Amino acid sequence: MIGKTILHYKIVDKLGEGGMGVVYKAKDTKLKREVAIKLLPRFISSNKEERQRFEIEAQAAASLNHPNIATIHSIEEVDDQLFIVMEYIDGRELKDRINSDPISTDEVINIANKIAEGLEAAHKKGIIHRDIKSSNIMITNEGKVKIMDFGLAKIGDGGLLTKVGSTLGTIAYISPEQAKGEEIDNRTDIWSFGVVLYEMLTGELPFRGDYDQAILYSVLNEEPKFLKKFDILPSIQRVIKKALKKDRDRRYRQISELITDLKLKEVSNAGSSYEGIIKDIKKLAVLPFSNLVNDPQTNFLGFALADQIIGSMAYSKNVLVRPSSTIRKYQDQDIDIQKAGSELNVNYVLAASYLKEADTIRLNIELVDLESETMIWREPIEIKYNNVFELQDIVSQKVVDELKVQFSEEERERMKPDTPQNPVAYEFYLRAVSYPYTIEGNKISIEMLNNSINLDPLYAPAYMELGSRYNQLSQVGTSTIVAQNKAEEALLKALSLKKDFLPALANLGFLYTDTGKHEEAHEMLIRALKINPNDAWLHFSLSYHYRYIGFLEESRKEAETALAIDHNNPRFRSSIITSMFLGKFDEILNTFNLDVGSPFTLNHLGEVAFRTGNYELANKYFQEVLSIKNEIGEFYLATSFIEFMKGNIEKAEEYNLKRELENPADSENFYEIARIYGLLNKTEACSRALRKSIDMGYVSYPSMQSDSFLDPVRPDPGIQDLLMQAKMRHEELKKKLLTTY
Repeated sequence: MIGKTILHYKIVDKLGEGGMGVVYKAKDTKLKREVAIKLLPRFISSNKEERQRFEIEAQAAASLNHPNIATIHSIEEVDDQLFIVMEYIDGRELKDRINSDPISTDEVINIANKIAEGLEAAHKKGIIHRDIKSSNIMITNEGKVKIMDFGLAKIGDGGLLTKVGSTLGTIAYISPEQAKGEEIDNRTDIWSFGVVLYEMLTGELPFRGDYDQAILYSVLNEEPKFLKKFDILPSIQRVIKKALKKDRDRRYRQISELITDLKLKEVSNAGSSYEGIIKDIKKLAVLPFSNLVNDPQTNFLGFALADQIIGSMAYSKNVLVRPSSTIRKYQDQDIDIQKAGSELNVNYVLAASYLKEADTIRLNIELVDLESETMIWREPIEIKYNNVFELQDIVSQKVVDELKVQFSEEERERMKPDTPQNPVAYEFYLRAVSYPYTIEGNKISIEMLNNSINLDPLYAPAYMELGSRYNQLSQVGTSTIVAQNKAEEALLKALSLKKDFLPALANLGFLYTDTGKHEEAHEMLIRALKINPNDAWLHFSLSYHYRYIGFLEESRKEAETALAIDHNNPRFRSSIITSMFLGKFDEILNTFNLDVGSPFTLNHLGEVAFRTGNYELANKYFQEVLSIKNEIGEFYLATSFIEFMKGNIEKAEEYNLKRELENPADSENFYEIARIYGLLNKTEACSRALRKSIDMGYVSYPSMQSDSFLDPVRPDPGIQDLLMQAKMRHEELKKKLLTTY
């Protein structure tokens, strides 16, 4: 065949041969490009049924457009000889790469991620490969990963291509359901992927034998042996074990779940199964800038400029930057960089001093590596005050360069600052950002943001901040619904001006969760995670959302992923509620350590201790809450428990009613109030609070179903009716919401 021309394809070289035909390198003389052509067996073209099946499969495969899938250009025919014209891959098979030299763990994870991403793209289109194996994966000379032969695996007998009597290499990768001739789905590709991952790490196949039947027996009956190397790779071992579950219902349901787990490595044996760090993520805190002259007219810039840089850095997948809310406490303070870095649990700190003179602002900025205690970068920057918004772009770029992290063009584009049209409007915005999240601070901030928007109605960050401030005002009181509506309106406006505005998506996700718009919340949070899948706060936000709708296992997983990325972040403290309703009482009391000095955590530790019957420990936690000043809602909760343990039921009810009359905007808080009434055997009050909770959107039926606090009132028909409402809404959401992304 070499040297011959078929249609306008000149055969240059033979690349390989297998059960589904011979592959040649060819020159496309029309389009002047190199291609690969696969001459298919004659039985396909001569058999009408096989030919029709092939054309359907090949057309579907040709629709795939992904950097990790070899492109199918066309299907051709000459003299009853069918052949596929494909992208030519200049490289070698993964199988050859495995057999030549050991592959480092980092490279294994990189290759595995690329294969998985290609499979995810195919599965989203309903296309299953059915024959994933290391010889069907090509590694280009530039290190790119390409999956070959989509559209071929179903040809032959309409199901299992690699029957007994075919090559041993393919038999070793088939799933148990393939081996038994059962109907297959995307989980078959997940099984085969698990085999390839094992093979990359060990150089061996997990299921072996001297002949076909022996390999099939191993696939169906034996578990793979995990070698010594896996002892230091527990996270990878977990991925492989789950991918190779013989019962496919216990396997990963979607390849996207596997991709999430692949990102987690070096997992600690202590705490959750996901604790660890994501590869290459560096933790950074941008501290409020210090004004060299204590000037009330310019002090606001210290926090506002840091906030702008934090906002732009949020789009980098490889830099985890602390949110503005965590650095606000350092505003207008003398800052010890090492101490602040330790408190914020980061590796790097960006700090600066500034001086505003006339229409110019001068800054001295430094980036410090806390572990080595070295200055990575220090530079004076001078910029016109009217163009101060450009500072975030300059500094963000410099940080990315100095930390030696990679980012995509898409990330880079999103990191660019929004350009305000009016400098006065921008100053109003910066001043608004600097005000604290107190009731008074929020009101002043809203006034300034409205001034900003009146002058510049197209500046998305102003609407985002306005939505955030209204959301803060909506937490308690009689005007919560009005504030929530204004928050939603502002955040939607921000997104209409900037569709991938990460803070707006995250804030809307929280707002919609609190207001019971769960399908909308889910959409916002999934959109945000697709922009930055390494953002710990987004994973926690999704965990929060899942908790409210009763997806408790999914909530647990997202919380653990958040903590895997950002270990011990105190902002993730409410994950204790998920663990409590999953019944993990001993684990909580022994290991939970998030924000342990806060009244919120102390109350929940007290409740968990109470649920275990350890009233002495529970009382200790509740008494600590009572010692904290300026606390209202948590004080009432702790006092209700204390009075109940004393036997003062009416007193306990009185404090719980006081909490109810605070009218919290959070539906989960109302469920907390309802379950205390249930514990007190106050049916009418429980029914009132439970109805309010469900009406507001708390539909975690699994939590309600297992909650012993509701047992005293559970037989009541009214309570039963409310629980049924929660169940129906929960079941409806289970049908609608895909928990993979």
